[in-house]
Order: sequence, then structure tokens, then C-alpha cells
Amino acid sequence: MEEEAPYGEVKGDILAIPAGNALGGLPGPVYGSQADSPIHWQPWTKASLQKAHDSQRLALAVIAMQQQPSYVDILRGLSSDAAMVELINSSYVPILIDGDAIRELGILGGELCAEIGNDLQLPLMVWMTAEGNPVAWMPLPSKDSGSASELFSQSHTMVARMWADDPDYIRANSRLDRANRQERMLARLKDNETSEEPAADAQHALRQLTSLYDPLSRTFDQAGGLFPVGVLDVLAMSSRMEGLPDDLRDRSLKVLDSLLDDILVSPMFDPLDGGVFSSRRGSSWSFPLYHRDCSSQARVIVSLLNAYEATGDKRSLERAMGVLEFVKENHMTEAGLFTLGSNVAGDVSKWLWLYENVRDILSPEELPVWMAASGMKEGGNLPPELDPRREYFRGNSIAFAKSPDEVANLLHTDPARVNELLGSAQAKLLEARNGRMKVSSSDKEPNPVATFRMISAYATAYRITGQISYRDLASETLMKAKEHFKEGPRLRAYAGDGPESLLAARAFVYGAAIQAALDVEAVTLRGDWLLWAGDLSSTVSEEFSSEAYVKECPLAADLTGLPITDQDMLFDESTLGLLAMSESRLDALGIPLVPALRKKLTSFPIRAVQSPVLHSDLIQAALMQGFSVTYVFGKDTPESLKEALARSPLKGVNRRLVRPSDPPHLIPKPGEAVRLAPDGAASPVRSASDVHVPPLP
Repeated sequence: MEEEAPYGEVKGDILAIPAGNALGGLPGPVYGSQADSPIHWQPWTKASLQKAHDSQRLALAVIAMQQQPSYVDILRGLSSDAAMVELINSSYVPILIDGDAIRELGILGGELCAEIGNDLQLPLMVWMTAEGNPVAWMPLPSKDSGSASELFSQSHTMVARMWADDPDYIRANSRLDRANRQERMLARLKDNETSEEPAADAQHALRQLTSLYDPLSRTFDQAGGLFPVGVLDVLAMSSRMEGLPDDLRDRSLKVLDSLLDDILVSPMFDPLDGGVFSSRRGSSWSFPLYHRDCSSQARVIVSLLNAYEATGDKRSLERAMGVLEFVKENHMTEAGLFTLGSNVAGDVSKWLWLYENVRDILSPEELPVWMAASGMKEGGNLPPELDPRREYFRGNSIAFAKSPDEVANLLHTDPARVNELLGSAQAKLLEARNGRMKVSSSDKEPNPVATFRMISAYATAYRITGQISYRDLASETLMKAKEHFKEGPRLRAYAGDGPESLLAARAFVYGAAIQAALDVEAVTLRGDWLLWAGDLSSTVSEEFSSEAYVKECPLAADLTGLPITDQDMLFDESTLGLLAMSESRLDALGIPLVPALRKKLTSFPIRAVQSPVLHSDLIQAALMQGFSVTYVFGKDTPESLKEALARSPLKGVNRRLVRPSDPPHLIPKPGEAVRLAPDGAASPVRSASDVHVPPLP
């Protein structure tokens, strides 16, 4: 592995001025998309900051994430302006940062945006000193909202003048800003009020969450723009969780039913290829942002399968399995692992359909069937409030608006014929859309979070459908992932050698890996995956636990020195939420974490009651800690009973092999298992019928 020079020391022949683009060969779609850029992009390493030091320049960092793919067009706009490229290359050391792999910088982007009164907006351009201290920053506008080149030029004029006048002042002031920022961040962590009764306050938060849904307007306050995976997760789990009040379980189920009614027939699900979009425009699910990544889709699969179990809504099962097939088709590598995603060029209009376009592609028999099934209208179906400037006048955003049976009833025709016509129409329209979409870059590098998320999706698919092939895929893929991403006791964001600052897995990756290992253990009952989950949790304790918080970045990879922790669901579940849910499961399975880390993960922040959507992962964790059921089985437990245990819910239900140290009431009789309720009461489980598992579809 290449060893990096510490800041302030020159190792070998480090050029003072970057000579060309240095992203070639670096893993991940963000770097791959800019490897041919004329901008002299450098990676986020000590050596790159050293170049800024040696050349007496500022670093110009851009934080981008594949999950927000507009960065491709924005950076293309910068690099297509020859004068702008020359200005950047001659004035700065440009550094491109993948805010997903280098997660602490993505989180820091949220901190910086908050300091200027904005919500997190990426890509974020940050002027830094050679010590990595921010001097100035600004979100780069999308091509629809302004010119990134013009905005950069204005900021450059100001920053360059300040740097030329007094660089020592800039350095000193940025150090002071950093010290103040660190103090504020630590103060927030210290002042973070936690509950003395986590289980009770988690119920208050759940009640608050269910109250945010208005059945009349069919809106969900605080839902934000992301697909509401966390909300679906906590509602599906709480609707079946014993120990919760009956009215709260019933309310959770009703809100879950209503949300599914809204989402499953919306354009968030693509009726042509089966994929799901991860976010929306405005407050309606009628107009998606047309981008997808594997991690988000894997989470949707799990959420919809669990929602199907809770509600029996077969549309949820159908959408989940459609997304699963889409992911396998578009994100699976030859080795059976999964990529994060690829960038698709094209503006919104290329995703929308005019009636005339569809009429010219489909046959006269297919057209009315497709119009009814997809929700298209001759005059367009986008509500005016979602397109106030009428940019997409008469455009249609297509959906699974009606089922084939509903279409057959509406058109008074044979359901079998409707299915045939829908299949042929989908094939024709998908071919036409693929013809007008151009793939700008393809991601072929396995991504750890995408892979671990899909392992959990496979495990859940087995649990719901009973198909052994999904259980086998979960186990086989986890074995491959373990070999591909591990380096001794640690994990890597990408396989291969390289600087720690780029490749060391952050805490979030460990959270996803532990969850995947526990999920596979739950459906296989083998024992070895439980051991690996325990090993990973030990590494988390060593690498990421500090006195006051759970660090996101391991010390060996940290170039900021700031107390950066992931406690809010900004991009995905939070690291704290992922690890807290895993802690509940590990503790029930006899692998307790070190006391200091356990205390952090079992505390429930009061702010989750006021902002339950943003902390739905922590609500799940607190409910799991307070109301989970554990099954204890023996080596002679019948296979039919083991299968029932394996098909039990992955969250809120634990299963483990009996231990010699177990007290008598937890030792099952031959051919039985023992059920340990949340209140500590033990009862015998004599057959598979005593275990509540989802009926086979």
C-alpha cells in the first residue's frame, strides 16, 4: 500500500503544481466521471494538500455524491469553459471528493451549508488552505438554476484578492474558524439531550410520526424529498410489534396502508423497467427526480417486502420483486457483487412522454390499454403546481397507475389480453426511451454499501417468499463481499491498494456490513455469520468510538480532525441508527458491545420526538431494544421449526442457539424452542405453527 507523506513533509518528488488530472484509475463513479476532465483534479490525500502548501495555493475542493448525479452536468459545464479551466488550473490545486466514500466530508458539507443558512446542497465547492481548513464555500447551482461558471468567477475574484493581499491572515483566520467550528460541534454533542426512558419516548416519537400523515390531503409533513423508506420501515415493524399499545399498532398499520396507496401507483416506480426513483420534486410523488442508485433501491426492496407482510398488499410485493430484478439486471457485476450506479445523461423531458410520442410508437390496440394503465393523459398529467413555469407542458410522468385487472374492467376487455398488450407496449416504449438516453459513464466497481444492502434484500426476499434461491444468494454474496472488501479485521470502501484517506471504510460501511451479516445469520442459522458480525463490532469499538461520540472516519484516514459523526438521516439511514439497530440484535444474541459504545448506541435523543421522520432509524432501534422477541433453539430442533424461525422478521425478532450457560428456563426441551418475550417471560415453542411467519405468496 502506498504510504502517504504527512502534511508539511515532502516525500519523494512531489510537484508543487499538479501536472494533469490524477483521477485515472481511482475507484468509484464520481472519480470515473471526471477522469478525462481537463481540470487537474487531485484526490483527497495528504499529498494533494502538500501540493497546495508547496505551490502556495489554496485547494479548491468539490464535494459530490453519485446519489445526486446532477454533479456530472455541473462539472461538465465548468470543464467545457476553456477560460474557466485555465483559471482553476493556474490558481488552485483542484481536489474532487466523493462524499459517499469519504462520508465525513459529505457530512461536513451539511455543516458548512448550515453555517450560511442553507440546507445541504451538493455539489459543494470549498476553498481550503493546505491544512484542509475551509476558507469559503458555495453550493454549485444546477444547470436549471444558474451558471456554475459565473458563480465561480464571482467568488474567485473575491477569494483570490484576499489570498493575494494577505495569505497569512487567511491561514490564521481559517484556523480560528476551524477551532470555533470544532467547539460548536462538540458542544452540540455534549448538549444532545437523551431520554431516560427510551422505550416510552420512542413510542411518543412513533405517535408523532403517525400524526404527520393527513388522510384528506394525502400528504406527509416532514417527509422531505426522499422516498420514505425509513417511515415504511418503522411503520411496518411497529404494526406487528407486541408490547406496543393496540391503538398505536393499529394507527401504524393504517398510515402504512395509506402511504402504500399513495406511493405504489405513483411515477416513483418506473413501469417500463421496474426500477424505483429515490427522490421527488416538490411535495407530491407525481414527479420524480429521475435518478437511481443501487443502495436506495435495495432499501426500498426490504421496506416494501416488510410492508407486504404487514398489510397483505400484493402491489407492494410486486413492486419489490420488480425492483429486485431491475437491480440484478443493471447493478450486478460479473462476480455477483453490486455497483452503486451509472450516470444517465438527459434532461427531464427525455423521461416524460407526450401523447403524440406514444401514439406513434404503439399500435391502436395497445394505446388505450397503456394510457389507462400508466395514468397518461392527452393533455399531460403533471399538476400545475409541480410545473409552475410549464416547462414540460403536456408532458406525462408514467406510473403503474392501474392494475391489469382494473384496466380490463375499465375497458371491458379480457384481462389476459390486457396483460399481453401491456407487455408489448412496455417493451416498445422502453426500447424507444433507451434510444434517446445516452449513458455518459458506467460504474463497474463493486460498492460495499450497495452490496451489503442487496444481501439484506436477498435475505428478506427469502423470508417473505420462502424461495431457497434467495437465501442461497444472500449467503453466497456475503461470502464474496467479505473476501472482496475486507483487509484483515477492517473493511475497505473499494478493493485494492491506495491511500487510507480514499479507501478506508467509514463507520457507515461497517454498519451496513454488520446488518447484512446478522440478516444472513437470521435466515441460515449457521453461527459463523454471527461471529463475523461480532468481529466487525469489535473493530467499530476500536476504530470509531470516542469519549463523546461515534466517529465516522477512522483516525488513519482522517484529514479534517473535526468531531464528525453521522446522527441524522441526511443521505440514507444514519450511522448511529444503523449501529444502534445492530446493537440491539447483537446484545440479544450474546455479543454485547464495550460499555462505552453500548451507552452511546442505546441512548435515545429527545430530538427524535420532534423530528421523527429524520430519526426513524433511531426510533426503530429504541423499539427493538425495548420490545424485541428472542427465540432460543437447540441443535435437535426440527427443520420445519427452524425454517419458521428463519422466516420470522429480521428486526424485532432474534433467534439464537442455546448456550450451556443459559438458565434452565431458556433451555428448550428436545424438539422444541423457547420464546423469550420482551418482559422476560419464557414459553415453549413446539411447532412451526407457534411462530408467526408470513404466508407464502
